[in-house]
Amino acid sequence: QQEEEERGVKLGLGDFVFYSVLLGRAALFDILTVFTCFVAILTGLFGTLILLAIFQKALPALPFSIALAMLFYFMTRFYLLPYFLFLAASNVLV
Repeated sequence: QQEEEERGVKLGLGDFVFYSVLLGRAALFDILTVFTCFVAILTGLFGTLILLAIFQKALPALPFSIALAMLFYFMTRFYLLPYFLFLAASNVLV
């Protein structure tokens, strides 16, 4: 029965703190940035779980998802959001 408990995936409280800080920072700017960061964090966690299944050993949960979320944060803030604002000002986006 101890083997079943050891095989589970565990995320520490620190992981959730870093995720929430990044989403909180994105929420200060725009909802589009929050959404893209949220999707990037989930994608990073999914990628970490896939790597966990491949390597069969403990992996840190933060690096892949935080790096992906930060990339999406800056890409959304500096490239995607101005593009959406331009489209909205041009009455292209409904």
